Amino acid sequence: MSATDTLIIGAGPFGLSISAHLRELGVDHVIVGKTNGTYRSHCPAGMNLKSEPYASVIAAPRPGYDIATYSAKHGFDYVDRIGPVSLDRFLGYTDWFAEQLVPDVRDLTVTKVTGRDGGFMVEFAEAESMVARQVIVATGVVPHRYVPDELSKLPSDLVTHAIDHSTLAPYKGRRVAVIGAGQSALETAAILHEEGADVQMIVRGPALKFVDRNPEHVSALGQVKWPVTQLCEGWWCVFANSPGIFRLLPESRRVVYARTFLGPSGSWWLRDRVEGVVDALTSTRVRAAAAQGSGVRLTLDGSVKTLDVDHVIAGTGFHVDVAGLPFLGQDLLGRIPSAKGYPALSRVGESRVPGLYFAGAMAAGALGPSERFIAGTHNVTAMLAKTVAQRAQGGVGRSTPVAASHG
Repeated sequence: MSATDTLIIGAGPFGLSISAHLRELGVDHVIVGKTNGTYRSHCPAGMNLKSEPYASVIAAPRPGYDIATYSAKHGFDYVDRIGPVSLDRFLGYTDWFAEQLVPDVRDLTVTKVTGRDGGFMVEFAEAESMVARQVIVATGVVPHRYVPDELSKLPSDLVTHAIDHSTLAPYKGRRVAVIGAGQSALETAAILHEEGADVQMIVRGPALKFVDRNPEHVSALGQVKWPVTQLCEGWWCVFANSPGIFRLLPESRRVVYARTFLGPSGSWWLRDRVEGVVDALTSTRVRAAAAQGSGVRLTLDGSVKTLDVDHVIAGTGFHVDVAGLPFLGQDLLGRIPSAKGYPALSRVGESRVPGLYFAGAMAAGALGPSERFIAGTHNVTAMLAKTVAQRAQGGVGRSTPVAASHG
């Protein structure tokens, strides 16, 4: 049985950023997972990132590891604003980031984490168990995909979630219903149409929404009126991108903002690919769904009452729930208070179980909506790594109290 001071579960932007900072601090640690596995295996070819190029940068322990530097070194054109960054370009960037700063990611699947004296026992599907003094969970949104009850009883060959696809090409010539009106639903619908599918969007709201294009240039004076943050732009973004301010809100407000900020809506560059191009049934809900022949019959409550399609894709987002992580043992879950599924965490993401941290989407309820985006790596990973290093060296534990939470 092997041992390490710290184990990072997940090798997406948060896991890579934390590992890079820990390596810089000389902390013995192991990072497991597929390098940027969510973007690599769960995003369809042809997708673009919603965030601006400057906001798609993973936080590194020192300068020189951003997309601009990567592009310059590889002879790619780059603009800092008014992107978007393509999925292919982002995958190339994250591979380069990992090669430079996190070259030792181990492709292992964690099956169980349980507490033990002085740390944790971690079991893997492909390797022997490991003992770790500290564990950081940075598993992203995939475990929290949400499919409405009306669709959940359909067989998997008839209904999927938007995050289940690495390509949408197989749907060419097929009739596909896309449920939802957020970025994933809108972009899925656009790519399906461009791949030759017959697409029907079903939207609860009265109209599709798209965010306005950001200004092409923001002067120093303009920053006063229109602050630019890693998360988004405008004064409301300053609040949402500041964990210290966010934590001053009552718990009920934090949970709402964590889930709803920056959604549901589409990027400005999606408008011309969807509006007037893809048919959308607005003010419409799915009331029931049943297998019908080789496809699906949807019962609706809008102007159209039934709809027959070959396949349904749920672009219905994610419901974070710490209890939904399949590898966390009940001995640990019973010690982690939560609010609407979000675990109570300190300013650096440490839970009520000493040495057990959460980063990324799981931390949004405690640290703000930036944790749902790459921007969040700039708000937490350096502080988290320093706290982990202090404990590894026999220093203090939590740097700030855990945010109050009630199950």
